[in-house]
Amino acid sequence: MVIGIICSAIAGAFISVQAAVNAKMNVHLGAWATTVLVFIVGLVGSLVPLLLFGGDLAGIRDVSPIYALGGLLGVGVVFCVMRSIQLLGPTLSVSVILVSQLIWALGVDLFGAFGMPQLTLAPGQVIGLMILLLGVVIFKQSQATALARESMKEAA
Repeated sequence: MVIGIICSAIAGAFISVQAAVNAKMNVHLGAWATTVLVFIVGLVGSLVPLLLFGGDLAGIRDVSPIYALGGLLGVGVVFCVMRSIQLLGPTLSVSVILVSQLIWALGVDLFGAFGMPQLTLAPGQVIGLMILLLGVVIFKQSQATALARESMKEAA
């Protein structure tokens, strides 16, 4: 469990940093060129450990074609995260993304989608989700208030 928590924390850091870097790259290349470059670099970055540590690509024949959609979903992730950061800023964008991820992950758990174990909804999960949603609203309101104060200071 500890390794899972560590990997999750690292993934969160990587996603946030990657999103900010991609948003900046998008300014110079455009959204689709940035997305292509990200996946080309990701392909090379994946091939190196595959070649060094091995892997079973022969098993690809046994994988359901529906799971290949993961690659297309990845394209959507990179593109949408990049655009949301440009439009909302990094912190609000990541906050909304986290809420959305939690809602969708809960749906996967509740329905046992994609072969995952089916779980039942507990009251604590609903309360936790509501607190998270309220936190995003408070966060955004606080951010808007801080920006308004900064604008007033600059105007004075």
